Amino acid sequence: MKLSEINGESGNIEIKVKILSLSKREITTSKGETVYYYGLVGDETGVIPYTAWEFPAPIKAGDVVQIKYARSKLYNDRMRLYFDSKTEIIMKPGEDIEVKRTYKETKLMDLSLKNLFVTVTGKISNMSGKEYNKAGNTFKIYNGFIEDDTSRVRISSFGQQLENGKIYRLVGAKVSEFNKQLELSIGDKTEVFPEEEDMDFERYYKLFEVDNPAGGITILGFIITLGTKSGIIKRCSECNKPLSTGVCPDHPDRPTKLDIFSYFTLDDGTKYIQCIAGKNAIMPFLGIKDADLPRVAGEIYKMLDDKLYGHAVRVNADFIKNEEELSLRVNSISAITKEDIEKDIRVSQ
Repeated sequence: MKLSEINGESGNIEIKVKILSLSKREITTSKGETVYYYGLVGDETGVIPYTAWEFPAPIKAGDVVQIKYARSKLYNDRMRLYFDSKTEIIMKPGEDIEVKRTYKETKLMDLSLKNLFVTVTGKISNMSGKEYNKAGNTFKIYNGFIEDDTSRVRISSFGQQLENGKIYRLVGAKVSEFNKQLELSIGDKTEVFPEEEDMDFERYYKLFEVDNPAGGITILGFIITLGTKSGIIKRCSECNKPLSTGVCPDHPDRPTKLDIFSYFTLDDGTKYIQCIAGKNAIMPFLGIKDADLPRVAGEIYKMLDDKLYGHAVRVNADFIKNEEELSLRVNSISAITKEDIEKDIRVSQ
């Protein structure tokens, strides 16, 4: 068979494929600890994920193998191959397969680790590059953001610079997770196409509509609690670590700097969510600057309580995933305007 011919649940599948990726994971079951393998295989007709409960040790990503007695089944709306103790996996040394990769056109809000390679279209912002050394060679990586009308996510490009403010269609971008958020990366095999269209980024959502770590989202709601430990914190000026004793154990000779940390609960009428906000979001809202922090340090909690608790606010934030729960990392806070309310009504309709 070819991969494109696999349709629905079936057994005794025989197929020749190329191993595109191979990972393993240890889990604990009622029978004790066990290991399973997972990844992607491909042929001339497409790519499909697999799960294997046994896998020959010499096989690695890039090898071509002949597989007999495999099973197929629909899992999470995607066809998947399964290899068990009855499955034969035979190496084909010296053989190669030109894999046809197909990538689903995906909005940034719908990115998921269930689909590791996707096609997306979005506008680039805040892209900058830096050099790094690996195995004696110098490479350049570019980091920034890509956004569409649904979300904003971080993006990394290895060696290929994308222009800020431009729209690109990326075919075969890789989805991964970093710092509790999803991000995209552009590799050697990612196809990059400049687009002429423009995009509108009015991303107003209700909390119940968001179920993954999307970014650059605007939520309107009431702040119903304010964390009692919100306020001024001290950080090391060298490594930026928060300090409990006033002296950094790694850099005891470096001075400290003042920062603001606030956490609160936001309720938009559909559900509530925990939020964290640093000084980049808090200080413009309070109308203070870095130079003011030593003078107002003792008053910060009262200022937060007066301006946040019980008030309706417009929050622009990134959703982050903590285990199974989502929370918000706040980029900016402002008072709700008449225009915000009109947009909120449109979203609700």
